[in-house]
Amino acid sequence: VSAPCLPLSHSGKLLGSEVDALVYDAHSGFDPDSFGAALGALRGGGLLLLLTPNLKSWPELPDPQAARVAVHPFTAAQVTGRFLRRFIRVLARSDGISLLPELRPIPRLRAPACFPVASISQPIGDCRTPDQALALEAILETADGRARRPLVLVSDRGRGKSSVLGIASARLLGDQRRSILITAPRRSAVDPLFQQAARLLPDAQIHANRISHRDALLEFLPPDELCRSLRRADLLLVDEAAGIPAPLLEQLLCCYPRVVFATTVHGYEGTGRGFDVRFRCTLDRMTPLWRELHMETPVRWASDDPLERFAAGALLLNAAPAPESRVASANPQTCRFRILDRDALSKDETTLSQLFGLLVLAHYQTRPMDLRHLLDGPNIRVYALVHGDLVIATALTAIEGGFETDLSRDIFAGNRRPRGHLLPQTLCTHAGLEEAPALEYARVIRIAVHPAAQGRGLGRSLLEGVIGDARAQGLDLAGSSFGATVDLLDFWEHCGFLPVHMGTSRNAASGAHAAVVLRPLSTAGESLQRLASGRLGRRLPLLLAEPLRDLEPQIVACLLRNQPRRPWCLELWERRELEAFAFALRPYEAALPALARLVLTGIGEALRVGKLDGSERDSLICKVLQHRTWDESTRLLDLPGRAQVIALLRRAVGKLLDGCEPDSTRV
Repeated sequence: VSAPCLPLSHSGKLLGSEVDALVYDAHSGFDPDSFGAALGALRGGGLLLLLTPNLKSWPELPDPQAARVAVHPFTAAQVTGRFLRRFIRVLARSDGISLLPELRPIPRLRAPACFPVASISQPIGDCRTPDQALALEAILETADGRARRPLVLVSDRGRGKSSVLGIASARLLGDQRRSILITAPRRSAVDPLFQQAARLLPDAQIHANRISHRDALLEFLPPDELCRSLRRADLLLVDEAAGIPAPLLEQLLCCYPRVVFATTVHGYEGTGRGFDVRFRCTLDRMTPLWRELHMETPVRWASDDPLERFAAGALLLNAAPAPESRVASANPQTCRFRILDRDALSKDETTLSQLFGLLVLAHYQTRPMDLRHLLDGPNIRVYALVHGDLVIATALTAIEGGFETDLSRDIFAGNRRPRGHLLPQTLCTHAGLEEAPALEYARVIRIAVHPAAQGRGLGRSLLEGVIGDARAQGLDLAGSSFGATVDLLDFWEHCGFLPVHMGTSRNAASGAHAAVVLRPLSTAGESLQRLASGRLGRRLPLLLAEPLRDLEPQIVACLLRNQPRRPWCLELWERRELEAFAFALRPYEAALPALARLVLTGIGEALRVGKLDGSERDSLICKVLQHRTWDESTRLLDLPGRAQVIALLRRAVGKLLDGCEPDSTRV
């Protein structure tokens, strides 16, 4: 009997499909992401055959997939086997799993006595479970009901969530003229949705990213493109919403009157717990009449399936932080800073689950491979704040840089890009700092504080411990790179990290520009940070007029207020022009050259001392620095028209001129 064979990298093609038998060959490497994705396709009562090397020697053998964890100069052979040793321990103690040595012939396999019998009821129309039928009814009610009442579908994987979105789409497209948009972190995540809709609409026109049926249309757009284009739609479906950053979700919620958010609680695709923590308050604030529906019944296997339990434990899909009730009294004075030994961590299931659970909550795309990276990454250090025996906050760092001169030159020239080392390579390749790779960095990859203990200074306390350890190692700089938001930039600034670089394109997943922040730890680090900050300041005027023209003014303000102070350099004639604009009726276009000089010279200090209010600040940034059109500016500033924008600019310029003395010797 022939069967399809897929490489590990193509395991995502199994999402939404169903198989009765699955053979996973780990001799060519074990990829936690592909393993998790593949298991979801196996029907209840089906057989998983996991082929591995001898379990005693497996963690010590070279693993090709370990190359994804290794960074320069480490090789795959130098990656530790902590993840695999833990995986084997979970495998050995799991119910419903038989461990067979190499035997000839292979004995006949039988389902264990503890295997639960599938309890799927008779199909209800196109739906396979009562949960799916209830979800279908709720989706249709959202599409036809009153606006601003979004629906949130929550389930573990394998509950038919994406399929029911496809069933609902087909029903709506077939009934009448509709325009339905679908978005998700990845196009592959909505394959089950498109498959169901195509199956139920056999006469529809099927394209890669859309289905047309008479005058109705179902179309997929990535989240960032959807936010930019603001296409009209009768209904927006957001699948795997946990994998989309909360700021993008908030934009979608604001722009589309009828939305269905679907999210996985535990699963390969991401986690809904982070979505729940971060986005529930947004829903309460913006659309208080939102509804939530939980889908509990599995579609392809029975409840309490042993293979599902095994996958959840082995890949920590069920990782959860400490209970909220037990962290109520946690503060910097009651917590101990710890550098965690990863050998001990891999054997301490309680601590590992609490720690990984925090990371899952804090980041929108935590995946099983991140667990392997945490345990096995050769340049990784793991930190925690511990309250009693509970993990209250955690941080992961990667040690980067320290390259020789020749390699630094090759990186600067674009001839080499050693694996890993994000900070030095970004500063060298994109910020033009050829000397950056020679220095050594502690890059904060992840940092997370328990949601029930946030706002108490625990994040700052944790980072101070990280900084102390980095200094003890003789490193030059601590830093991080992340999708820039005002809250994140404020947090890092309060912890002594200043922005030194801003990516010029938005990340497709986060919808944000990547910011790099640094905090010096040595004299050489201070020199590099000062150089990088100054270079960003010199580049900002051009960047804001071109690639960063759509960067949110609030984020631009964070960059500007941290630039080195500049001496006033207005000439007397410029002062007179600006006064005529601010206090009389001189046209904007006539005053623009002097306006640009004033803003570039004085806005940084004005932002530091709070001289401008938010609307005044945004008007100067979006119009004078980013050169947005009048229509764009009126929409961004929420003003009726050009006249009101100019009035706001006149007021802002008047405030900047207060205290600004021209060079009276130059006329």
